[in-house]
Amino acid sequence: MFRIYCILTHQFMKELAEIIRESGYELVEEITTGGSERKFWRIKKGTSTYIFIWDENITEYVRILKHLNNKGIGVPKLIEHHHGYAIVEDLGKDSLYGLMRRRVANWLDFYKKAVVELVKLQVDGFPKAPVNNYYDSEHIIWEQNYFKQFFLKQYCQIPDEKIYEIEGDLELLRKKLVEAIKSISYFLMHRDYQSQNIFVKNGKIRIVDFQSARIGPLTYDLASLLKDAYVEIDEKSEDILITYYLNCLNKKGIKISKDNFLASYQLTAIQRHMQALGAFANLSLNKGKKHFKNYIPRALELLNEELKVSEFRNFHRLVSTVKRSFNGKLP
Repeated sequence: MFRIYCILTHQFMKELAEIIRESGYELVEEITTGGSERKFWRIKKGTSTYIFIWDENITEYVRILKHLNNKGIGVPKLIEHHHGYAIVEDLGKDSLYGLMRRRVANWLDFYKKAVVELVKLQVDGFPKAPVNNYYDSEHIIWEQNYFKQFFLKQYCQIPDEKIYEIEGDLELLRKKLVEAIKSISYFLMHRDYQSQNIFVKNGKIRIVDFQSARIGPLTYDLASLLKDAYVEIDEKSEDILITYYLNCLNKKGIKISKDNFLASYQLTAIQRHMQALGAFANLSLNKGKKHFKNYIPRALELLNEELKVSEFRNFHRLVSTVKRSFNGKLP
């Protein structure tokens, strides 16, 4: 099987290199850092570099990309689009994740810029967005099942009877979340607005990995940004950025009280952490991307902290037990 995989990979790379060559570019490097099923390469023509994206469903990606570009939102510029692949602007290597790893002195300024761009995406990007999927009760259940299947069952080996004990809390969470976000659910939602998907080019924020966009609540993307499993943001800075976000919304004519927003924000954050843990477990165990398990401890800590101040006692008890069983070590 391994030999067949190698042959197929070799043949694919030969065909890819030929497509790139015929397009007038040369291959520079493969980009393998993300969790996407799509394939990325940095390519070159003259002194300029671009990103080559291989995806059987590239048409959906291009449709959203064009829409966001037309709305003036900071996404890559489309260079070429063909069957199965697209060539887009190279945004470079300065992601918010990289800036936070280096802990640049003015990191908060870049996060404020990311908040401004998020509001543009959510509000300005919503009218006539080519998106038919919604963050609704059905999708919330899907996220919860994803978390149970890949993180609790497969990664942590939690028996079914223990998982059954939290079903009541998960159902209550779903109902309370649906009710809490009812008035803020009709906006464009990136769905993975975190530090590794946000770049800085020429001082401006640029966004990638938006092809899973949905119509959904304002709170999910902000929770993804400020309660990020990849980097740590202190509580004071988080509060500053939440206030800044609400002020940006206010300038768009959207007025939300901070107390009401924070109630929805906490519930959404719990869902986001579950989704992230399910994804990290699935990617590391089933997709050959083992480095993603390195982010599980922080995602688990974030989920535990949210549940600690919630009414979901059985859920918190299970997560606390899982956290203690790791004892600083990953399975």
